[in-house]
Amino acid sequence: ILTALGLLMASGSTMAAQMECMVDTAAYDQWTAGYCDSFEYTMDNAKNDAIWRIVDTTKPIASIIWSEKTAGCAATATYCTKAIRPYTANKGKATILYTDGTYEIVQAIASFETGF
Repeated sequence: ILTALGLLMASGSTMAAQMECMVDTAAYDQWTAGYCDSFEYTMDNAKNDAIWRIVDTTKPIASIIWSEKTAGCAATATYCTKAIRPYTANKGKATILYTDGTYEIVQAIASFETGF
């Protein structure tokens, strides 16, 4: 066990950055990594806000390049909010540029249904 612990400590963090999302509905909304969906009983086709956020970064961030549905979000923000239509898969994607010159790409898909 000590050998495994020593190897883990020597290799640095095993956590990688992730993207979480949630869809803002009247339901109890929770953050989930990689994919989020929700359901509301509105029987309409109105848009709801989806929120994507970047978590578990282990290094200082220089900037973030948002793309796909999250294109246009601030390069200095670790979260992004966009209105989405029901019954569509909306991929939020971000390239995280770290101050040490490395990068990571994270993404999550948000969707919701209304019963319509």
